[in-house]
Amino acid sequence: MSDQKNDAGTSQANAPAKDPKKKEDQKKKDDEDLSEEDLALKQQLELYVERVQDSDPGLQKVALESMRHEIRTSTSSMTSVPKPLKFLRPHYGTLKAFYETMPESDLKKYLADILSVLALTMSAEGERESLKYRLLGSEGDIGSWGHEYVRNLAGEIAQEYGKRQSEEAAIEDLMELVQQIVSFHMKHNAEPEAVDLLMEVEDLDLLIEHVDKTNFKRTCLYLTSAARYLPGPDDMLVLDIAYSIYLKFEEFASALQIALSLDNMQHVRQVFTTCDNQLKKMQFCYILARHGITFELDDEMVADDDERETLQDIINNTKLSESYLTLARDIEVMEPKSPEDIYKAHLLDGRASAGASVDSARQNLAATFVNAFVNAGFGQDKLMTAPADSSIGGSSGNWLFKNKEHGKTSAAASLGMILLWDVDSGLAQIDKYFHSNDNHVIAGALLGVGIVNCGVKNDCDPALALLSDYIGKEDSSVRIGAIMGLGIAYAGAQNEQIRSSLTLILNDAKAPLDVIAFTAISLGLIYVGSCNEEVAQAIIFALMDRSESELGEPLTRLLPLALGLLYLGKQVNDFFGYI
Repeated sequence: MSDQKNDAGTSQANAPAKDPKKKEDQKKKDDEDLSEEDLALKQQLELYVERVQDSDPGLQKVALESMRHEIRTSTSSMTSVPKPLKFLRPHYGTLKAFYETMPESDLKKYLADILSVLALTMSAEGERESLKYRLLGSEGDIGSWGHEYVRNLAGEIAQEYGKRQSEEAAIEDLMELVQQIVSFHMKHNAEPEAVDLLMEVEDLDLLIEHVDKTNFKRTCLYLTSAARYLPGPDDMLVLDIAYSIYLKFEEFASALQIALSLDNMQHVRQVFTTCDNQLKKMQFCYILARHGITFELDDEMVADDDERETLQDIINNTKLSESYLTLARDIEVMEPKSPEDIYKAHLLDGRASAGASVDSARQNLAATFVNAFVNAGFGQDKLMTAPADSSIGGSSGNWLFKNKEHGKTSAAASLGMILLWDVDSGLAQIDKYFHSNDNHVIAGALLGVGIVNCGVKNDCDPALALLSDYIGKEDSSVRIGAIMGLGIAYAGAQNEQIRSSLTLILNDAKAPLDVIAFTAISLGLIYVGSCNEEVAQAIIFALMDRSESELGEPLTRLLPLALGLLYLGKQVNDFFGYI
């Protein structure tokens, strides 16, 4: 070891010494490249460095205050390395060494402040000296040193916080600094940086006390945008903070949307009870209706009985068909359209037009779907509800029997789409198909009942009353029509009565594969996004009970699809534990 030291010493001794004359010449050359103003500043700063090290505290104080003033005025709007920091770079080590020799005093804290700022460009990577000297310095306004300094300090705090957390060390001094930085960012339109810092130090609740009416919208916009990229449960925590901020500033509609994203009915209730504006409550009801939320209003949320009934009808979509038709009449689009209007058949040449007029099962099936979608909700069309002497397709019976087997099912079900949301009139017109001798027609009628009731909540539950009688029938097509009708009518409702009925079918080892598959899909629709453990188990057990040959069938794919519906949008993998 001593030999190595001797060798090292010998090599250093033998190394060519730096020529003082060359060093002086280089310094003189650098000074010549500077303007008179810059040269004067450099010489002034060098004088301050010398006087900081003076034994006279009075000279030290004047030099420190002068140096602070020069640095602060240069870093208030930093676009490049400020000249004072550039000229003080060679003296950073000297000032650090002198700092260690100083007794504890206010002057030592002032020097620590200056070293903290100098470390912004001079500290070695990973040393976090800017933060170190900031914690040792005075408790002055950190914003006076400029945005870039505060931004750098925030980055070092995030690193130091992670280190201390792993070592289980105290973080109180860091959090005091975080308070100052967040306050500075929020006052200077840097809301994203404040949010990022609070996420790093896991104290996002601190944000609520720093937002005001001028910046809360920008803050919440960044929070909701960031939540999309965060893993659970961090995304929920971020959204919860956004909800609290919106509620604090009475942005109730935005708060309600966040509450729905959180799937938190307590938050939804809080929005209703906090808001006193009745028109806004009506808006909330339309939002809930659009989301398909099952929600009951009570006296605390809406005191007036008549008003509560009106708002509840909005949530239940009871008046949806009436409002839709009123809008259609106002914009004059009530005239029913035929499939030919969509195909633009009159634009085809004569030969193609003649060929298109020939009936075929495939063309009629396509016309059924086009007709249903283009006339959805209008209550009238030119195929299914047209009078018997119609030149397009005749009465509904005539068009129905221009189709074969499953085509009849689609035609009967399309009536539900045409009469969408009009429960009373729709059920009355579909009822006649229940008396048919053709099971495909009955299956379509059952599916049509579900479509008519889609999204509409009724205290009488007519869809459940009609469809539940058919889910135990022997014919598979009839059973599937009833089962899928329930799934469409009660999508998102999480109805326990339907769950118990359909779970029995899933557990039936004798049930055909097609019935099992569509039962799973129906349950997935009814409990969409709910992560219901009982439904998930029932679907997985049904999948496990399938034979190897059945697993190869295309219909079996609907079982995993049902699981996907159950966990839609939740980004969780709890159900994989069952497999």
